[in-house]
Amino acid sequence: MSLQTVFTTIPTLFLMLTSCTSQNSVEFLCFQECPNTPELRGRLVEADSSLEIIDVNLMSLDGGDSRLGWGAPTILVDGEDLFGLQASEHGSVSCRNWGNGLPSTAEIKTALEARN
Repeated sequence: MSLQTVFTTIPTLFLMLTSCTSQNSVEFLCFQECPNTPELRGRLVEADSSLEIIDVNLMSLDGGDSRLGWGAPTILVDGEDLFGLQASEHGSVSCRNWGNGLPSTAEIKTALEARN
């Protein structure tokens, strides 16, 4: 195998692996005291059981972490809120106000499919 083949193959394999992983994973922003966390996480699992859910405890983040701009619970896909909410510039740990109630399993599934 030539050196040129190695330098071409390795980045290609890396891109294939990372693209497969990133399309199938989401960050779930939460903290234990938030009452909506278990319900929304359950609905997320129901919407797509193949997802890799990365639980992010907002209480453990450093003060400058941009994910503090969203309240809990929040579903992030590629660093963006699944439902289009923009992060607050000066966020802190808080519960998210879901004005119309938590999204249903069907709404989560539709939003995930729209991202693909």
